[in-house]
Amino acid sequence: MRIAVVEDLDDDFRVIEKFITEWADEHQIPLVPAPVRFTCGEEFLASFSAGKFDLIFLDIYMADMNGMETARWIRKSDASCQVIFTTTSTDFAVQSYEVDASGYLVKPYTKDRFSQAMNRCRVESLEHAQSVMVPGEGGKIRLFLHQITYTEYQRRYALAHLQNGDSVKILMRDADFSSLLLEYPYFCSCIRGILVNFEAVASLSGSSFRLMDGTSIPISRSKYEEVKEQFFSFSFARTRGGH
Repeated sequence: MRIAVVEDLDDDFRVIEKFITEWADEHQIPLVPAPVRFTCGEEFLASFSAGKFDLIFLDIYMADMNGMETARWIRKSDASCQVIFTTTSTDFAVQSYEVDASGYLVKPYTKDRFSQAMNRCRVESLEHAQSVMVPGEGGKIRLFLHQITYTEYQRRYALAHLQNGDSVKILMRDADFSSLLLEYPYFCSCIRGILVNFEAVASLSGSSFRLMDGTSIPISRSKYEEVKEQFFSFSFARTRGGH
């Protein structure tokens, strides 16, 4: 999840950074990269572009351009990113609906209040939006990670197999492509040249994964115990409500 925090006060930023990190750990949601801080709306908008962030925290009371004005500029180019306001009063609560805000936190807020706001942010839609830009045969393409079932490396390119049965050729070195995906806890290197998405796994049987589409993915003998532990940890967290 790509998160930006627009906050001019150091102490307030440290609080929200801590809560973000703890919430992401509890839900097994990777922060790629770590939350990016901006100290004012102008600084944020100078580097902002549609699709750059999944979630933006906006302090309302800032010098010059306040958070509400910043949100209106965001919505001119990006209608899908989530916005949560942080503020010291409820003065702008009604106006927050104008920019389709997903949350409104009044300072000082507790970790429970923060978690409630995050959980209302349509976590599933945020996760579905997780993607990487990679070089394909026709140039740069956007690869949506939750659509991948497994990937395999074939000579000079990687092949990403998708839920709909299609496959996408990625023109990258195996190590470089793998490092992109392995930042996310639902991907695992189970054998040399193959990554599996745990979300697509139906069962672990013997020394292989059986995917929901019936595909069998072997697990390296040397990696078996590590892979099994990672898969069971993922499955347990998911059962408890993690993502």
